[in-house]
Amino acid sequence: MKKLFALLFAVAFTITGLNAQTTSTPESFLEGKWSVFVKGTPQGDVTMPVRFEVKEGKLKGYFTDLESKAEKPMDTAYYENEKYIMGFVIMGYDLKFVMGKKTDDSMTGSLMDMFDVEATRVKEEKETK
Repeated sequence: MKKLFALLFAVAFTITGLNAQTTSTPESFLEGKWSVFVKGTPQGDVTMPVRFEVKEGKLKGYFTDLESKAEKPMDTAYYENEKYIMGFVIMGYDLKFVMGKKTDDSMTGSLMDMFDVEATRVKEEKETK
């Protein structure tokens, strides 16, 4: 009887642990800094730093303005139908990116359904002393 109780306890503990590990959301995948590479624009290939965070359960995105080098909030950033959609105005253009997860550290997609986009997670370097 004690073995049965111990087995049931172990199974319940394992299930509880698995549930705790699967609480990540699609939005949390984007958290952190990314380097977005847009191919073949009229101005040539463009690389733009972006950053995402989840605040109060909502995805918030920020981009670095290429002219001023200032970080600015995106107008939209959300997850829908297995795609990450983000939009903002930069240099007078209203841009919309649609990307999907490729690996744990990369995404692919398009800008305005016209230009190919690749995004790579920026790994934070740890300080060594």
